[in-house]
Amino acid sequence: MPPILLFLLTLFVGGLIGGMGTYMFRKYINIKVLRSHNEVTGFLFLALASFYSLLLSFIIFMVWNQYNDTRGNVSKEGSSAMGLYRDIKYYPDTLESKMLMKVYLDFVFNVVDEEWPNMAEIKPGRKTPESFNKVFYTMENLNPKNPFQVQLVAEMFNHLNALATYRGLRANALGTEIPAPMWFPILLGALITIICAMLLDIEHFKVHVFLNSLLGMFIGMFLFTIITLDHPFTGSLKIEPQSYKQIFTLEQWDEELHSPKTNNSK
Repeated sequence: MPPILLFLLTLFVGGLIGGMGTYMFRKYINIKVLRSHNEVTGFLFLALASFYSLLLSFIIFMVWNQYNDTRGNVSKEGSSAMGLYRDIKYYPDTLESKMLMKVYLDFVFNVVDEEWPNMAEIKPGRKTPESFNKVFYTMENLNPKNPFQVQLVAEMFNHLNALATYRGLRANALGTEIPAPMWFPILLGALITIICAMLLDIEHFKVHVFLNSLLGMFIGMFLFTIITLDHPFTGSLKIEPQSYKQIFTLEQWDEELHSPKTNNSK
């Protein structure tokens, strides 16, 4: 669902529940019965609203922290991917290094073209793990011929192992959304808060309906924020594979630089 549509939907549903609920309550319930207890009702509403706002604040803090951790891990994964690309790029030009670069670029392509779109739909990639294993296998078959190449291969393995670590953390982040049982207190708390707002004795009928509609919309905005942050690879705040895309850009620039047309123009 597009983020703007989800935002409008949460506002509409929250406002509808608050407004229509208050309208039906005021129409069919004798509010005069509650007039003498308005102070108690107001105190109860204030207490429940405070506890519910505390619950929402805790949930938002939790998902925001999780979102930032995921973004940080993706950034570190991208740095490792870029470092490995440079190591392979500047490895002595041999048949082995060319094969390794081909396999690595195939892995990068699968991350951008297959794995990331699947993560947006909360599904794992299929081709990418296999292509990543090929990178390990091809690198293990490198045959360094001097101490410099041995040191460079060791550095490549360090970047590759770091890349594997952060890829694992990113995959784990895909399944760390708010558990379904946690949504019961969130939604039930919203309903109880709105019901308590209906019990307040506000003399003007339309003002009461309007205020409770605003309350429902305000709760809807909080729920939209939680849903958006809880899914870091979807929506308008989704995390993009910028470093992987940058590798493609660098490779295209290098191909254009060494293309026959470019050399002839020079």
